[in-house]
Amino acid sequence: MWLFPPMALAIQAGAIPADYEVSIVDENIEELSFEADLVAISANTYSIRRAYEISAVFRKRRIPVILGGNHPSILPHEAAHYCDSVVVGDGETVWSKLLLDFENNELRKLYSPGRYSFDQRLGPRRELLSDKYRFSSIETVRGCPYDCDFCSVTRFHGQTCRFKPLDLIDRELKQLRGEVLFLLDDNFIGPGSPARQRTEKVLELFRSHRIRWMGQASVNVADDPSVLKKARESGCLLLFIGFESTNPEVLRALNKKLNYQKGIEFYKDVIRRIHDHGISVMGSFIIGTDFDTKDSIKRLKDFIQESQIDIPNITHLTPYPGTKVYEKLKAERRLFNEQFWLQKPFPLFTFRPRQMTLLELEEATEDLMASFSGIWGNMKTFFSSLKHTRSVRSASYSSAISALSARTMRKQMENLHSTASE
Repeated sequence: MWLFPPMALAIQAGAIPADYEVSIVDENIEELSFEADLVAISANTYSIRRAYEISAVFRKRRIPVILGGNHPSILPHEAAHYCDSVVVGDGETVWSKLLLDFENNELRKLYSPGRYSFDQRLGPRRELLSDKYRFSSIETVRGCPYDCDFCSVTRFHGQTCRFKPLDLIDRELKQLRGEVLFLLDDNFIGPGSPARQRTEKVLELFRSHRIRWMGQASVNVADDPSVLKKARESGCLLLFIGFESTNPEVLRALNKKLNYQKGIEFYKDVIRRIHDHGISVMGSFIIGTDFDTKDSIKRLKDFIQESQIDIPNITHLTPYPGTKVYEKLKAERRLFNEQFWLQKPFPLFTFRPRQMTLLELEEATEDLMASFSGIWGNMKTFFSSLKHTRSVRSASYSSAISALSARTMRKQMENLHSTASE
């Protein structure tokens, strides 16, 4: 069973006029039929190579293909070589015009509809999604107020937050009553007091619909105990926190301002405060930066074990297009391949950090993974989470997601080894 549904497709389907027949196909859970009158594919950088392959098959059959999503929006001229039209940015407002052009055989190569406003009051077509997903998803905020150098969210959505009206959230929740949700919001609270007050109203809606949920937040989520209390009362099981590093130099280099200002000594307090409210913590950490060494990764391993974090999510610094990290490495001519996303499989290492060889980074990664993956690591996650959250449900979800995260990293390491041996 796949974890999360492709809500981007359901959201776009909700903007398509009702007189068109629409179906959603997710290759993660079903095979493609390659039969349609018009095809729209949403892709990020990790999935774009496969999107280009699928597009080629449809176009060979003279079926027009539209590409949209994060990667085509950031690199529309690249994407245009692989499709009939590219939609840049939010696609909700473009469909009436695009479909009229399609009917008249006048599809444009590029559509730039601008940013969608929730005032247009569209909603996702959840009935088109398969029932084979473990969790449902919902979006209540679009965008992020921060501008981290490794993240492309602000390039795609802008450095602002667009808030979905509460009555629209309520309408969606009525369809999801009693389910387990993942919040798609990049930061479920948002900046400032008004955003925090609105968050409390959203949490009350979750509570009234008996929703259980997981979401993403910044380290400042632990500043206000009342927010954590209401989050737990609303059914929060787990929060994904982007700690990113225990090295201040890395935080400063990646423009992770909030974490740098708070200080890494604050991290353990964040985890403890969240645990005190019966909520599990999934912490994201990036390794492979120019400031990483074998010793710094060892210190990260020690921190993970000492902090009682429930799920460590370890990723290597990947310079995604549209980020400042990508532009910096490209300008320094340090990328192994400036279009690394077209490689198969997707590469684990895309450049060499200044203070480690790739072999050293690989060995440090395997040592780090060995400390919390596998059957014993999964059992340890469950019982540790149970101890600190006092919630069997939170501990169960922590254990399941930890296993998935570890399996993903192991697969990437296996791909690295198989590629190196070829």
